[in-house]
Amino acid sequence: MNRRSFIKQAAVASAAVANTAIWAGKAQADQSARAYTGHKQAGYYWLKIGEYDVAALSDGTLNSNGRILNGQPGQVEKLLEESHAPTPRVTSVNSFLILMGERRILVDAGTGQLLGPTLDKLPTSLESAGFAAEQITDILLTHIHADHSGGLTAGGKRVFPNATVHVNDVEADFWLSPVNQDKATDKRKWSFVQADKALAPYVSAGKVSRFKGGNMVLPGISSINAPGHTPGHTFFALESRGEKLVFFGDTVHVGEVQFPSPELAIEYDIDPDGAVEQRRKAFAEASEEGYLVAGAHISFPGIGHVAKAATGYRWIPIPYVNDSHA
Repeated sequence: MNRRSFIKQAAVASAAVANTAIWAGKAQADQSARAYTGHKQAGYYWLKIGEYDVAALSDGTLNSNGRILNGQPGQVEKLLEESHAPTPRVTSVNSFLILMGERRILVDAGTGQLLGPTLDKLPTSLESAGFAAEQITDILLTHIHADHSGGLTAGGKRVFPNATVHVNDVEADFWLSPVNQDKATDKRKWSFVQADKALAPYVSAGKVSRFKGGNMVLPGISSINAPGHTPGHTFFALESRGEKLVFFGDTVHVGEVQFPSPELAIEYDIDPDGAVEQRRKAFAEASEEGYLVAGAHISFPGIGHVAKAATGYRWIPIPYVNDSHA
């Protein structure tokens, strides 16, 4: 896809993010989605990958009517019904913490206050897991959409004052370009404006590190180019002692639909065809090699295996384990 097409489709995606995310305060979810509201939920889940501790951290959930593209008539509705998915759909927003020696590494930074009252829970989840924002040393962004970067700043200040933000060169060039922002229509500039707001304090402080996709970002963590959802959408692979966890970013938005039918894109994808290609490739490799994957919008904690099914693939969440000695 050429740069002009990316910019045009980015504008569409920007509007989708701004206009189609619907949270509980603005939409009536059915009884199955509302059964647990009003009570606090656990916001973190620990597991071990080789020598490293990893925690899934919940930033909350939102109810989304994001439109699934290129399906056959009735296909999406049937898959959602078979999965007992509520209407509107409930979508997790997950970040992940990696403890690696003296490093405290976040993969994605949540929404902040940008997408409604059921979100912005990452700081509380992090604190509940035993860590303060000041202890985070590195933040790896899978991409710069607001639900992944919005939590970087609050009131124009860095939420993670000691952290370096690592972002793919292509992604940063796209979203932080004044030219791209100027070419977007006024009502579709939102994602560009929010990207700049999220990263500007870190840029000013010299706390943004750009990397070339496909290279090692930190010792033990490599980056994998996965463009489509956004131009510089990136996976991160954590490997230790023969174990592997790949952070999928936004490869999956609606698991009930996209695992059995990976050919189905969502309107948030800047390049839907590219996103489908990356999803097919990612599912095939994960099911073949058997490593764990972590998804930003797969139902919390969003960590599990991808397995081949008679039609498409299926999601196998990790079993719940509570083996703390404390």
